[in-house]
Amino acid sequence: MFPGVILAGGSARRLGGKGKAFINISGVSLIDLVLRKIETQVDRVAINTRDKNSFSQYNYPIIEDLITEEGGSGPLAGISSAIKWAKKSINPVSHVITVPVDTPLLPIDLVHRMSLELKIKKSDIIFASSNNNIYPVVSMWSLSLDNHLDKALSNGVRKIDAFTSSYNVSTVDWSFNDVDPFFNINNPEDITLAEKYIKC
Repeated sequence: MFPGVILAGGSARRLGGKGKAFINISGVSLIDLVLRKIETQVDRVAINTRDKNSFSQYNYPIIEDLITEEGGSGPLAGISSAIKWAKKSINPVSHVITVPVDTPLLPIDLVHRMSLELKIKKSDIIFASSNNNIYPVVSMWSLSLDNHLDKALSNGVRKIDAFTSSYNVSTVDWSFNDVDPFFNINNPEDITLAEKYIKC
């Protein structure tokens, strides 16, 4: 099994600017909903954030971004922190899974299908997609990218596709008819939809 990191460093400007992790969906916070989905799929979980004090009640490793910028450094900084944490773990494996804190409907076969893809393609990076719409933060990253990502971040690279274009990337697609398994929360209307989907 692989380690997993929940990326919870966004500021959620369209939702009051206090971050998404503790937004309430049908009585449960987003961070708890995502933990329920991912914890059974990985061998250990960490939470990446810009403010570790916000998660003091959680009995998980809390990893902060090494790069700090006004307004946040974007998901690549969180992915870098995830890779570094996974490398320092006891008996590190080849890759780490990352998922954002605002995706409460993650599929229960996420890591299994990515693991199968890794065996076949030997990819540096694997992205999840649904109906061919790619979600690059729902992904699997080779720990060997650590120094390359450090260099890219120090050179000002912040967009995921600007970094990944030089590496062996593959995609695993989930098809759906009604509810996107990677539906994410960006505005108040999405909270209402998430409550509807979770009750389905």
